Amino acid sequence: MSSLNESIKFYLNIEDPNIIFSDYFKKLINGKYHNLYLAELIQPYCPYYHSSNLKQNGHYTSKRKILSALTEDRSMTGIASIDRFHMVQMLTRSFNIFRVQIMKQFNKSSREYRLLKSPWILYLMKYDKLNRTTPYYDWHFKDYLTQEHIVLDGLDCDQTLENTYWVMQDFMVAIQNNDEKKVIHLLHSKQTVGKQMHQTLLTFKHNYSGVLNGISSTYSNGCLEGVNRKIKQIERTAYGYRNFSHLLIRLEENIVKEKESSFFFAA
Repeated sequence: MSSLNESIKFYLNIEDPNIIFSDYFKKLINGKYHNLYLAELIQPYCPYYHSSNLKQNGHYTSKRKILSALTEDRSMTGIASIDRFHMVQMLTRSFNIFRVQIMKQFNKSSREYRLLKSPWILYLMKYDKLNRTTPYYDWHFKDYLTQEHIVLDGLDCDQTLENTYWVMQDFMVAIQNNDEKKVIHLLHSKQTVGKQMHQTLLTFKHNYSGVLNGISSTYSNGCLEGVNRKIKQIERTAYGYRNFSHLLIRLEENIVKEKESSFFFAA
């Protein structure tokens, strides 16, 4: 093992013996210099059968070139932050679980059950984005209602559900506006909320500095999470790829199709 590999592993705090670093350099990306590390991932044997034949039973691991990037600010200061994308995800998931619990307390033929079941996606939208002016006919309720009317009627089914909803909405608005004072106020709020939302707020309190750093930061992991979801969806559609290069080809085709569709709508 070369001294360069050892020094890079020590600097990045990596102990995996199957990752071998061969080089590093600096590159200017979006007006900021980054450290780029070139590494190779080596799998010496199948982790399931402990054999050098890596194609046994479909368990195949190929050698891949890995290029990892660290910004100078994060590598030097080491400031921990929680991404805003994951904070919103935790809030909406907590509210959704509690909404389903309240919904199951009502009879399936009741209006309250239908208010909390069929328009579930409206509760996850930002309140400012709901339609408040143009009513439309909803066959679930046999009436003309606006999106705002449906949400408010559903929240009237339970006071705790209503409190949980407005905490989620206020938190999302504070995240969007980078309002640290509002976030601090919500974390110390004494409102009665659902069990899952209460646990989420406790998690935010335990990672207090990370949450505030994520609110004030201009970086977001949302785009990366979106790309990861597309990759997983492609793998599920194909029931997995035996050859890693075939997966890369499929990803490139998907990128070309997206560019063509966006160009078509722009034209």
